[in-house]
Amino acid sequence: MRSPQEFRFFTLLFRNIAHSTFRNITTIFAFAFIAAALFSSQYLIDGATSSLDTGMSRMGADILVVPEGYAAESQTIILNGQPSSFFFDGDNLEKISRIPGVAKASPQIYIATLFASCCAAPVQMIAIDPKNDFTISSWLRENQKVTLGKDDIIIGSSVIQTVGNDLIFYGHSFHVVGVLKHTGMGIDNSVFTRFEDANVMADESELKAVKKVSIPPGKISAVLVKVDPGISSASVASEIQKNIPGTKTITPNGLLNTVNGQLGAVRRLLIGTTLAATIIAVPLLGFISAMVAHERRKEVAILRALGAPPTFVIRLMLAESFFLAIIGGLVGIGAAAAFMIFFQDFIAFSLKIPFIMPPVEKIFIEGGTALLLCTGIGGVSSLYPALRINRSDPFDTIRKGES
Repeated sequence: MRSPQEFRFFTLLFRNIAHSTFRNITTIFAFAFIAAALFSSQYLIDGATSSLDTGMSRMGADILVVPEGYAAESQTIILNGQPSSFFFDGDNLEKISRIPGVAKASPQIYIATLFASCCAAPVQMIAIDPKNDFTISSWLRENQKVTLGKDDIIIGSSVIQTVGNDLIFYGHSFHVVGVLKHTGMGIDNSVFTRFEDANVMADESELKAVKKVSIPPGKISAVLVKVDPGISSASVASEIQKNIPGTKTITPNGLLNTVNGQLGAVRRLLIGTTLAATIIAVPLLGFISAMVAHERRKEVAILRALGAPPTFVIRLMLAESFFLAIIGGLVGIGAAAAFMIFFQDFIAFSLKIPFIMPPVEKIFIEGGTALLLCTGIGGVSSLYPALRINRSDPFDTIRKGES
């Protein structure tokens, strides 16, 4: 049961908020803009990081070894799924396996496909050796009824097809036996098959396909490396490049740096916008609060004359500011979240970054941070006017108002 004082407090609070609709809407919009900019910046960074973590865990590798000169194309395949084909000597697989610290090594062949019946654009075909593969093996363990047999393919989540149907690449028909989970990375736009089936497709392509595809004998495109526990992947990557000329190594940290570089301009823009909006908003909201305090000086004086303590008035004005800040923050966060979720594929494509929705707990942290900042700005901007109006003598203020 509320006390009379609490009832009056909340009655006054909501009456004052409802009294100046236009001014309050303007204040809410300012808070919404600040919250949306801050939330969007955090959401983009966490979404890219989550996608990279998910994708790299799906790859199951600590290092990717590719031909020297094709590091950029390899990163594009991993991050965005942009199709590409390149090769180096298959003997490098054995050489890499002998490097100290290498626990396992698995070869892959990259084949850039033509426009296929499944997709609006070409997809990346990746041929693997199921016996020692890292990329698909963990997924197969989770789906033990699925086996990768003759002319079978496992497709990424963005490849528009269902299990049990067929896809044709270079005139060769493949049967879809599985669909990988969404990662937000290039793996979503890829299809996986066995070495044997890729070679058969290449041999048949001269007669069956519009364009022949070639897989040079004894060549591979990349080697996935898993290092021994407790060994630094960076040191093993350095040893590989030192001992095997013509190779280039890619590590998760290197990919993360690439993504951060791609996000850098956007992040600086969003953070700069947030800071600029905050710098402008604090004095602006302070000015609005001062105007409100000046307009309500007689009301405050009457409250004081009736026995309301100064802390009651300060609490009332701060509560109004906090209420508007919270409403504005929630509106801005909600709008930004809806935009990010609805247009996340477009955002990832435009920025050329891997991206998936961050975990729910991170979204709450991002929203809480933005909301806390808005509340803090609201409190700072209204504190001084609230203190100043309490310094005046209530009876003098009432007499001046009556004269």
